Amino acid sequence: MSAPGFRSALASGAFRRLCLAHGLATVGQLVLTFAVGVHVLAETRSGIWVSVTVALAFAPYAACSALAGVLADRRSRSAVLASAAWVRAALAVVLVVGLATGWPVGVVVGVTALLAVAATPSYPALAAATPECVPDRDLPPANALVTCVENVTWVAGPGVFGLLVLAGVGTTKTVLVAAGLFAVAGALAGPVGLHRPARVQQTGWLRDLVVGVTTTARQPGIRRPMGLAVLDNFLYGYLVVALVLLAAAAPDAEGRLGLLNASLTAGALASMVVVNRWTRGERTALVLLWTLLAFCAALVLLGAVGATALGVLLVGLAGGTTLVAEVAAVTLLQRATDQGTLARVFGIYDQLNVGAIALGSLIAGPLSAVAGPGGGLVVVACVGAALTAPALLARHRHDPGDVESQTVDRRQPAARPA
Repeated sequence: MSAPGFRSALASGAFRRLCLAHGLATVGQLVLTFAVGVHVLAETRSGIWVSVTVALAFAPYAACSALAGVLADRRSRSAVLASAAWVRAALAVVLVVGLATGWPVGVVVGVTALLAVAATPSYPALAAATPECVPDRDLPPANALVTCVENVTWVAGPGVFGLLVLAGVGTTKTVLVAAGLFAVAGALAGPVGLHRPARVQQTGWLRDLVVGVTTTARQPGIRRPMGLAVLDNFLYGYLVVALVLLAAAAPDAEGRLGLLNASLTAGALASMVVVNRWTRGERTALVLLWTLLAFCAALVLLGAVGATALGVLLVGLAGGTTLVAEVAAVTLLQRATDQGTLARVFGIYDQLNVGAIALGSLIAGPLSAVAGPGGGLVVVACVGAALTAPALLARHRHDPGDVESQTVDRRQPAARPA
């Protein structure tokens, strides 16, 4: 038997197909969103309309992911991934017709928003499908790969759109390319054929949603790593804006911003080398806590030194620690949640994390205006460390409610809460 690692996780054909399908569909989603944004700008010459278009393309992730998780707990997770891709392919074709025949901007934006709604079940379905495709020992590297696919595709989407623009591909044909990516994603995910999760009894959608929220809130093994992941994403959202503000204060603003962002990505990718070893077995909870504290420490030092050469290195450390913390949190959630409610938990996870990133980005500007870019980063990072430290102390005191003690048999169906 091969040692646990990326190669071992990728030995699962089902996991490979689902990851690739999700990645292609995410690239298609971003390509389509930017293409429609360009079309709206050309038609209206209004920055407000462009903002509305982009906002409606991302708002469903924060508004609908919990309900999307309910869907992924009621159907085969591979079928949900495939259906989400096929529905988007169909809507993209409708959008192509609309662009070619000159539909009103409001209608075009509305169809784009529906595409975003159709995308929301994809991540909860993939996160819940991963433990079905790989054994427990391969969960950390598999989750690292899923996280890498998420990050790389969110970066690659705008790049693919840029290449299409440079190639002279018009908006309508660009949306058609996105439709093709959705169709390929559906064709990859459909044949995987995972079984539908077992259910104790048939309940309505609202009841299923309530069970997911209640399970998340009541079980420390779910609530704690999810709360730490939300904190991690909040700090990440703040950091993304803070990097722009820190670079703006440097003599070579554009060059310094490029270095900082490149370092953030390089640090995240470099952490892939060690993440599967660090997040194995009983070490996972400690790794989550220590790497989150290291992330906070890196941000405090970055706030102190600014966009200097040392600051560039600290951003790389921040990129690596935030990715390892997220992989550890995802692994703990998968181990602590039964298969019957796993997608609902990840729907809530996705919803809270998107909201946390948005909140962190939102307050970065106002807080930096008051305390300065560096001072604001120090304040936020110190708050993050203060919230993380008690959990680490509780872990070292062997708290009986610790996340590692909450592992369940994921093969069992979900039980109704008392």
